[in-house]
Amino acid sequence: MKSSKNLKNVFFLFLFFISSSRIPSAGADNARQEAVVREVTAGDQVRLAGGKTLRYAGVQAPPLQSLLPLIREYGNNALIFNQNLVSGKKIFIEWDSQIRDSQNNFVGYVFLEDGTFVNEALLKTGHAKRYIVPPNTHYAERFRLVELDARRHKRGLWKEEPENPYLKEEFIGEKSTKVFYFPTSPELDGIPEANLVKFRSRVDATAAGYTPCATCRGPQETDEY
Repeated sequence: MKSSKNLKNVFFLFLFFISSSRIPSAGADNARQEAVVREVTAGDQVRLAGGKTLRYAGVQAPPLQSLLPLIREYGNNALIFNQNLVSGKKIFIEWDSQIRDSQNNFVGYVFLEDGTFVNEALLKTGHAKRYIVPPNTHYAERFRLVELDARRHKRGLWKEEPENPYLKEEFIGEKSTKVFYFPTSPELDGIPEANLVKFRSRVDATAAGYTPCATCRGPQETDEY
């Protein structure tokens, strides 16, 4: 079954590249594939020269259509930012485990010739949120830290976020369960403040007898941690 899935991915990639891109030139990073952006359709999406749609993996920009004026404003700001970055330019696409999303669009990490990591740039400036869809998790931790920095500095769509006293911390523990979380973990919303404790590092949290939440584990940690 796994072999069949891999062959299917290879087939999709073949169709993608014969219609939208060229083989990378000599000296290019062979792990990335070259394409040209024909149109920027959203803050996190482009249409390539061959007509294929490519969404940016690991990030999600605000929608252009929304009942809320502020969301529409953020969506338009993200669109303009993306246009300024990639419109009409040559890009290099890095693939993760899954090359298509649930809408059957291609999904990947986008780099410019000067090395700019477009997905990360959107997060860094607050024009998108981190949006990890397994199995595409290659940059999950890197994106988490970049988004956290944007939230701490209230950049872009985070400028109206209510004050969060825990954002400046690295980890937050729940006293009753002895589980620690990232300061942005949604689980913290339902925990009384009196039951929370701050930690400056993962080492401090584990030394105090706390274990990481399911999404807070490091690469070497398992359920038996």
